[in-house]
Amino acid sequence: MFSCYLKIERRQTIKKDGTESKTPRYVATAQAGYFKPLNELKSKSGEIVMYYQRNDKCNPNSKAETRLQCKGSLNFSSIYLQNMKIGETLIGYGEPPQTKELKGGKQNPFFENKADGYLFLVAPDLNTIEILIVPNGRYLIQGVAKQLEDGQFNEALNSMRNTAKQV
Repeated sequence: MFSCYLKIERRQTIKKDGTESKTPRYVATAQAGYFKPLNELKSKSGEIVMYYQRNDKCNPNSKAETRLQCKGSLNFSSIYLQNMKIGETLIGYGEPPQTKELKGGKQNPFFENKADGYLFLVAPDLNTIEILIVPNGRYLIQGVAKQLEDGQFNEALNSMRNTAKQV
């Protein structure tokens, strides 16, 4: 069902003046499975870093509440939250960027995977976000999110969590 699991945890950036950055910064700490575009997101030190942004500050016309952005201002995905939960954990969904080229003519590393869908498990304190990649799940992702909420993927989710390796 899921081709990849990625756990990202909040690691706030401290500016030179000693204050924290206003944009939450997340670093990948665990991964199970494989998703080729993640290789393109790695920094020089080998980390996958994402930034959690409210969409009203970036794109007031978007129906998504938030989005995850990677190095080079690459949008990983908008996150659509629709009151779905597992306990207190929010369930969101999204998809990769759909265009072949990004702004400035840069190649989209997600283009070959544009049919995939993403599920996001967002901790209530926003300190942890788990990402599940659903191959070819873009058009079904809202239904898959509902199935996740209903517990239909508990075994698969627990298996991915248990087999995840530290990144």
